[in-house]
Amino acid sequence: MAVRVRLFAAIREAAATGELDVEPAALPGLLAGLVDRFGEPFASRLTLCTVLVDGRAVPRDRDDYVADGAEVALLPPVSGGSHLRVPYPQHR
Repeated sequence: MAVRVRLFAAIREAAATGELDVEPAALPGLLAGLVDRFGEPFASRLTLCTVLVDGRAVPRDRDDYVADGAEVALLPPVSGGSHLRVPYPQHR
């Protein structure tokens, strides 16, 4: 078995893939392995990402072991939508 890594938005573009499997490891080592594998601009974009392990946000430098069967998701910041603003109805 392996650790499933899911990548979204800009980090996905930098890696040219949305999912991959990696060997279980401590989280900092796992992320360092991804940086070694994908280089720049992946490394720069990773510094902005929220890291989720099995759906829970964790600090990227936390020395937790990510075991077989776990899922790591890398989520870049999300913004936008201001152009879709709908005015509030006025109450009379």
